[in-house]
Amino acid sequence: MSVESTLSDGNGLFATKLPPNEFALKVIEIIRSEGDQGLRRIITALDGSPPKSFEVPQSKIDSAFENLDPKSVSALEIAVEQVRTFQSRALPKSWSDSKRNLGERVTPLNSVAAYVPAGTAPLASTVIMTVVPAQVAGVEEIIVVTPATGNSTPHPAVLTAAKIAGATRVFTIGGAQAIAAMAYGTETVPAVDLICGPGNVWVTAAKKLVYGDVGIDGLYGPTETMVIADDSAKPSFTASDLIAQAEHDPLAMPILVALSEEIVINTETEIDRQLKYLPRGEIARSAFTNRGVAVIVNNTAEAIDVANSAAPEHLCILTTDADKLIDKVKNAGGLFVGEWSAEIMADYIAGPSHVMPTGGTARFSSALSVRDFIRVTPVLTFNEATFLELSQHAELLAKLEGLQGHAAASEYRRQYIIGE
Repeated sequence: MSVESTLSDGNGLFATKLPPNEFALKVIEIIRSEGDQGLRRIITALDGSPPKSFEVPQSKIDSAFENLDPKSVSALEIAVEQVRTFQSRALPKSWSDSKRNLGERVTPLNSVAAYVPAGTAPLASTVIMTVVPAQVAGVEEIIVVTPATGNSTPHPAVLTAAKIAGATRVFTIGGAQAIAAMAYGTETVPAVDLICGPGNVWVTAAKKLVYGDVGIDGLYGPTETMVIADDSAKPSFTASDLIAQAEHDPLAMPILVALSEEIVINTETEIDRQLKYLPRGEIARSAFTNRGVAVIVNNTAEAIDVANSAAPEHLCILTTDADKLIDKVKNAGGLFVGEWSAEIMADYIAGPSHVMPTGGTARFSSALSVRDFIRVTPVLTFNEATFLELSQHAELLAKLEGLQGHAAASEYRRQYIIGE
């Protein structure tokens, strides 16, 4: 394949004649062999013209911060502080046991890249939700990578968020080519230890392919929200929680789990009413049409069974006994309990990262957090007494496995201590 065989769908989302995995593999091969030249060639084929410089100058970042309206700056600063406070509570601490001469050492990764989609909305919040956890972990180099067309720069809110959150550099690259550049490095784009953040199918395909050469946080698909509602739930709240995620993407998945047919009817009526007044109403309507689901259950126990089977990214509980259901939920990326715990609060300002597992992966994955940006290293500081207490047991286990060399590494030491 030549890069010239790629197409743009005119929507900010890349389309290609190749399936995502094959396309991403070709892009990775080109970036690894050609570096910046390959990066420019791919961007030219996809967007028409590459930027003169992939990196956004600090002066432009500072200018965006200075010219963004003060109320928006203040909201971004509050969001950063909220996320920083939450993530600080979640940061594991090093520990040691002086009696057992054991411990764990917690250290940050050296470098991280946060991929921030552009698409049809300037996702300044995603900058905060990826950069701040890394910053709290103590990562020294935190790069933001976000698409821009030609010589344009990212949205001022995105640049301002990067500055406030603590990003060290910003690059204007998108798609699979951005993932490849961050994984392997080019003449101007540094390789990093871990890539985090959501993206489209080409970004996700590239992340999957580079994993092992670089760390990744997860593989994310279209957003999804499940709302469990009983008769106490206000239809306007239920509908707006579903719409909030549906307006992201025609492939978003809004799911209503209702305790009666009447709740479904009232919610659908309210959805229709609200969509008429929303600028992105047609996107949301497509999501409801393409992937919307309504499930009627007999009680909250059945509702929780549905939730645990689906393992949704977001699970909102709008029932009279919402608090009592918390411990029954086993699989959910994020849990939003009661009518005032609107999921959009976590999207922007509550404190948890809004980068959460999708597609049922909440069965084994967690929301992005400070824990994704650290390494935990076991540390042994045995003295003679501790060694002697345990050495013969270790030798027996080694011999049980037929590994005499392992056993000998203990036996030589033990013999030295006891003078045999």
